[in-house]
Amino acid sequence: MPHLSVRLYPGRSKEVKQDFADKLQNLVVDELGCEPNVVSVSFKEIPADKWTDVIDDEIAGEDIYIEADF
Repeated sequence: MPHLSVRLYPGRSKEVKQDFADKLQNLVVDELGCEPNVVSVSFKEIPADKWTDVIDDEIAGEDIYIEADF
């Protein structure tokens, strides 16, 4: 608790993703008051031409608080 799953276009380095994951973990710790060891972060790269179909399927049923406008 909690797990953050990030979907993004391919092309970012492992270092960039690790830095972003670290920042997300710190934000969650600060905002939710939990310990860092209970926060997990994953990444899934989705090609731009498949983005809409994949995202629509993968986030179906989730509560969306900020929606992208493509």
